[in-house]
Amino acid sequence: MPIGVALIGAGLFMQDAHLPGIQASPDLELKAVYSRSLKSAAGIAPDLQLARYADDADQGLHHLLERADIRAVIVALPITKQAHYVRTALSAGKHVLSEKPIAKDVAEAVSLIQWYKSEIAPKGITWAVAENWRYLDTVRYAREHLGQLGKIRQFRTQAYIDCRPGHFTHWKYIELPWRQKPDHQGGLVLDIGVHHLAATRYLLGSDRITRVNALVAALQGALPPADTVDAIFQTESGAQGTFQFSTCSSLQQDTGYAIVGENGHLRVQNEVVTVQINGGDDVKRLPVERLAVVNEVKAWGQALAKGAVPPEQRPEEALADLELVELILKSGGENGAPQFPQHQRIHA
Repeated sequence: MPIGVALIGAGLFMQDAHLPGIQASPDLELKAVYSRSLKSAAGIAPDLQLARYADDADQGLHHLLERADIRAVIVALPITKQAHYVRTALSAGKHVLSEKPIAKDVAEAVSLIQWYKSEIAPKGITWAVAENWRYLDTVRYAREHLGQLGKIRQFRTQAYIDCRPGHFTHWKYIELPWRQKPDHQGGLVLDIGVHHLAATRYLLGSDRITRVNALVAALQGALPPADTVDAIFQTESGAQGTFQFSTCSSLQQDTGYAIVGENGHLRVQNEVVTVQINGGDDVKRLPVERLAVVNEVKAWGQALAKGAVPPEQRPEEALADLELVELILKSGGENGAPQFPQHQRIHA
């Protein structure tokens, strides 16, 4: 029997990505939607017979969380609002999948994880944090071939976006007021950059990043407070890598990842993965659909049915992603001074 699920948040991404993910999952059944306004809640799947809860309606969030037939929720709200709703839903005994980033900053994320582990996890209630870049078929295919490279020597991430109307495919998400005037650190460096850092970490396998140096700038000024990052990373094994991120670049076609090892290299660029081992090329094209959120939600549903959380969705992984963003911003504010991560080691 499918697990009853509710949506907390009724934004565009819920409609475009999470809803199709639930509908594609045999383990999940959508039963309700909550938003601050009933008008917003009614805008999600208006053709479906769903219960609608809102702050300006007769029944609000606590009524939704009292329902025994709703065992899990997906939380997708502006970054600084997420933690409160995650705590509320977990406290009500609901399994949670919350959108990335895990919290507005590392301090809030650490506090939330510690509370969850001590107060909630012992009750068998699970918390997963969404990161759809770890479910991109291209990234996963490359990760499967990582072992063939031998020891990693170098790596490179290039993430270029031209975030202007008419230039960016996903502009409708960027024009939202909370993104245009963010109250979270780094603006899109956190909101979008965290995806590319998650993919970078995933493609490094167990080799964790131990040093960060970065320069951060607002070159275009249209999307405050920063739009460009140039960072250098060093890993525990001694590998060196670069991370370039910009929301004001016309080099979108160059966006991708490269990992160089002693036996060859692998590259992920848009929908193409190239694995070159000892001179032999393997080229694979893997189209991306719905930003891989369907894959992500299905994986959550499958694990949830077994009372588990997918390894890719552990809160500790999301904390490690967030920490790199925060250290990039801190290093940039200190003119490139080195920063040393404390939360990159993930324990099983």
